[in-house]
Order: sequence, then C-alpha cells, then structure tokens
Amino acid sequence: MWTAPPMTALQQASVLRRKTRATRESSDPRVMSPVKALRLSLARAADTLFGLALTVATVEQRRIEAGEIERALGAEGLFMLLDGTGGARGALRLDLALMAGMIEVQTIGQVLPGTVRPRPATRTDAAMVAPLIDAVLAGFDVEMAAGHHHRPSGFRYGDRVEDGRALALLLPAPEFDLFRITVDLEQGTRSGRLDLLLPPAPVGPSARAAGTVTPRRAESTSDLATIALAAPAVLEVVLARLNLPLRRAMALRPGDRLNLPHDSLATAQLLAPGGQTVAEGRLGQRDGWRALRLSGPATQAAPVRDAPQPLAESPG
Repeated sequence: MWTAPPMTALQQASVLRRKTRATRESSDPRVMSPVKALRLSLARAADTLFGLALTVATVEQRRIEAGEIERALGAEGLFMLLDGTGGARGALRLDLALMAGMIEVQTIGQVLPGTVRPRPATRTDAAMVAPLIDAVLAGFDVEMAAGHHHRPSGFRYGDRVEDGRALALLLPAPEFDLFRITVDLEQGTRSGRLDLLLPPAPVGPSARAAGTVTPRRAESTSDLATIALAAPAVLEVVLARLNLPLRRAMALRPGDRLNLPHDSLATAQLLAPGGQTVAEGRLGQRDGWRALRLSGPATQAAPVRDAPQPLAESPG
C-alpha cells in the first residue's frame, strides 16, 4: 500500500495558504448571503406592513446543535414554531422589547420609548406578529433566489410555543443555523432582538461534486496536491497568550472577564493543527460570521504576557 510521506512544516503552511487563497478568490461580495437577505427582508417587511422604520444593527450567524437550542434562545419572549416545505421545521423568538414594539405600532400607531414591562407572551401576540414573520421569510426566499444552489424553504408561522424547552422538543433536525438579529425601531426609540433558527440549507449536487475526491492511489504530484487541498483543515485563531497563576486559572468561571492587550484584535494569529503559526491577521466580522482578515505570513509566535489586573466579574 502506497503511503504519502509526512509533510514538513513548510509544506503544511503552503497547503493551508493555498486553501485560504482559493476560498478568498471564490468569495464574491456581490453574491446574496443569508445575512444580507435577512437584513433586507426584515427592514422591507416592517416598512411595507406597518410603516415602521426598522434598522438592522447587527446580524450574527452560527451553527448550533439541537441540544443547545434552549440555552441559546433563553426563557423570555415570544417563541414561534415555523413550518417549511417537506415537513421541515424552524423556530423564531422575539424578545419582549421587539414584540411590544410590533404590537404598539399596530394598536396605537407608534413605538413608545422606555423600558418594556415583563409579561408572558400570548396567542394574540403571536397572531399580530405572524404577518410580519411570514413576510420576512417570504422575502428571504426571494432575496436568496439569485443564489445558484438556493432552494426556497417556504417557511411560515406555524404555532406559538410556550418556551425554549418546548420548542427544542418540536425541532427534529440535529443542528440549525442560528441568526441573531438586533434591530433599532423608529430611529433608536427602542432596540430589540430576533433569533431565527433554520435547518442548514441542503447542498446542491454540483456543490457536492465539487467537494468530493475519489479515493485512489496518488500516482503524481498533481494527484497528491488535489487530495491535500480537498482535506479538511482545522485552524485556530489566537488573540493573545496570557500568563496566569494556577490559582487564578482554576478560579475562572463563566462570565469572568480577562483584560486582553489593546492590540489583540489586530495581531491575531492563525494556527495549524500542530500549533504552528501559519499567518497573521485582524479579527472582525463579515456577513454575521466571525472573520479573520489575513495581513501576511507569520513572523513570530504570540508572546506570553502577564494577565492585566484585576480580573473583573461580569455585571450581575
């Protein structure tokens, strides 16, 4: 049996750079992404249905497993089950501030400033918000129709659900794309949040074919390169390396904050699976995803710095 010789660190770095370069060259900012489609459809639906000035402030997209749904959505707000084509199911949650804004603009014609009083969401709330949700989801399909492999999902409002736990039990898919959208209503009169859960879009036949490599004996350098470039590459981004006493490290809890050096975002390092630094860049965001803009090849490993004092706990 033929076995490929192990790649040197230099060869490994070269392969990783070629993979990232190919991805960058194939990315076209003019192509409609799910994040852009949601931005446009949400603002347009609010204006068309209610004459409401809604501005999308941020959109974050990430993949979560079914077991994370309850924790990701929280316990308060309006929880809605979405029905799609072919028996597919999704979910949506409006926080109390956004839900109240949608109700106010329909009942009294304006969004009131100030804090919203906590209260349980009702079926009446869901019925009043449902037309907006249906319009947003329909608009999402329309915006995404320009995509080469997009299949209309046909999601619409199905029913109100009591809470995140009950919602998780009704969703059969093993994982979902979570879109977390923060919005401003009426030029900042109120801010709110919408969480949308959709099953991952199916991969089209041509996309599957492009990502498939037939296993066979590599008889040339080009064959080996093809196999290497098609292999998954798990990369890690390091913002900073901190030197902590063991006592402080063991005392860390969820919600604690560590003060990072001020230049951390601009000097992030990209690490290969073996821990080798292969590139440097600046950490930011693109289309709702956390992104790293590569600035050049690695120069040196990130220095280990003493953690700044004090270690602050997050506010209550």
